[in-house]
Amino acid sequence: MRTLQRLRLRLRSLLGRARVERELADELSFHIEQQIAENRAAGMPAVEARLAALRLLGGVPQIQEECRDMRMTTAIESVFHDIRYALRVLRKNPAFAAASVLVLALGIGANTAIFSVANAVLLRPLPFHAPERIVRL
Repeated sequence: MRTLQRLRLRLRSLLGRARVERELADELSFHIEQQIAENRAAGMPAVEARLAALRLLGGVPQIQEECRDMRMTTAIESVFHDIRYALRVLRKNPAFAAASVLVLALGIGANTAIFSVANAVLLRPLPFHAPERIVRL
C-alpha cells in the first residue's frame, strides 16, 4: 500500500507541479507566520520577530529544494527538460532532424535484422527430435 501511495504522490508531483509548489510555498509561509506570532507573543518587535523566524527556519529556498529532493522526481523532471530541449533544437534545424531520424531508423533496422538472423541460427533449438544427439563428422 505504501508503494502505491508513493507512486501516487510522485505522479501528483510530476503532473501537478505548479499546484504542489504553491502548496509548499503556502505551508512554508504558514510556518513562518506561526513563528512570527510566537516571537511577537514573546515580546519581540514585528521586524525583529520576522527576521528571527526566518533565521530559525533557515533559508526558504533551501527548504523548498530539500522538499523537491525528497519527492525524488528531479531525475524524471530533468529527462523531460532534456527532451523538450532536444525537440526545440531539432525543430530549429529540420535537416539535422531528418538525418538523425534516418540514422536511428537504419541503426534500429540493422540491429533487428542481425538479431533475427542470430536468433534463428544460434539461439533457437534445431527442428529435430533430440537435437543434442546430432553429431558432426
